[in-house]
Amino acid sequence: MPRKDTPRVQRFPPGTRVTERKFKPGGAVSTFTCELIACSRDFALVLFRVERPSAFNTPVPIPAGTRSYGFFWHNRPYNAYRFIGADGRLIAHRFDAVTAVRITSHEIAYRDLALDWWVLEDGVLLEEDREEFEALIASGAFSSQDAEAATRATQTVYSRYRHIIDELADLQHRLVIAPR
Repeated sequence: MPRKDTPRVQRFPPGTRVTERKFKPGGAVSTFTCELIACSRDFALVLFRVERPSAFNTPVPIPAGTRSYGFFWHNRPYNAYRFIGADGRLIAHRFDAVTAVRITSHEIAYRDLALDWWVLEDGVLLEEDREEFEALIASGAFSSQDAEAATRATQTVYSRYRHIIDELADLQHRLVIAPR
């Protein structure tokens, strides 16, 4: 069943481009060109095609040919990614603690709050970057509002990740797989 905070969205033709812009602690910005699948002012679903095996240190390999579906909400303290292999099998899910999410049909921008969680294919939940997050809090790089958002994200992911994953699968089915 769709959540009340996942509004009706406009679906976009295949190949519609959107920029995902991730503002990292310390000022670095990561930019990704994605395909916009669906969008409203409060929600967006994008597709990023992995062309090379992941060069990042991840708890699960992300091979070339993987489709990464990104789910963004204006009013949630996290975003989510669903990694689907070239063979159509689920590889993993990832959640990021975020704040200041801005969604338009041209850009999805947000501030990264350092904490990430991976949910492996077997349902194991792994947290990443807790030490980095604690150091950013201690240094004053994150405000009390940032810390509160990250705490909300942590509580939500740990208590609801299985339900959220079901929601992601439903959204992917309705917005990607179902006929447009």
